[in-house]
Amino acid sequence: MSILKSLEAFKKQKFRFSTGLLLVVVIVSFIALRTGNKTQYLNFAESLDETVFTVDGVPVTLRDMAFYIAYEEKQVEEDAYIYNPDDTSEYWNIYSNGTFIGKAAKQSALDMAIHDKIFYDMACAEGVELDEEEQKRLANSQYDFWSDLEEQEREWLGVSQEVLNESLRKLALAEKCQSLYAQMNNDSMEDYSFEGEKYKKLLETHEVVVEEDIWQHVHFGHITVHHKDE
Repeated sequence: MSILKSLEAFKKQKFRFSTGLLLVVVIVSFIALRTGNKTQYLNFAESLDETVFTVDGVPVTLRDMAFYIAYEEKQVEEDAYIYNPDDTSEYWNIYSNGTFIGKAAKQSALDMAIHDKIFYDMACAEGVELDEEEQKRLANSQYDFWSDLEEQEREWLGVSQEVLNESLRKLALAEKCQSLYAQMNNDSMEDYSFEGEKYKKLLETHEVVVEEDIWQHVHFGHITVHHKDE
């Protein structure tokens, strides 16, 4: 076979391959459009053992995150009801400061959990304990939080009262450690809040890894909150 014929045969083969490839792309694109590329969300109550992030190699699971998610959802939903009591989902989807309110709240829940994990670990390392008065306040907070959850919300969340109580206990220790650490450095509590500049510098001394393949599939705003159109 001459070089010209070989080249012609190659061109025909290349054309058939390109045509076939184009057909595959069209089919895949059509399927994507039909499915809408919708995110497949986790069933939260059935995924509690999934790791959301690690701090210095120590995993924090969705079970550990349950309090923060329930707390933040409740805060946003209360504001949403004031904004539009007939359709609270409208507030969740408001675009403000470069992001949606629901998305910003989800990030806040994650940031608070990371913040409290760091200070809780510091509290444990330093032997920080709650005094009698602090334990009483903790007990009241534990009772109030569980009581504020409706039966259906507890079922959707999928964790026991004991799990939430433990999260609040760790939070109380984290807050006490945060206060002591701020005093030791002649700073304010706000400096070490999860948005504080001093905390951000402290955060840099820890290795935090977020498991995005899990966190992005957590349907925040739809766990303890179910809007009327769902």
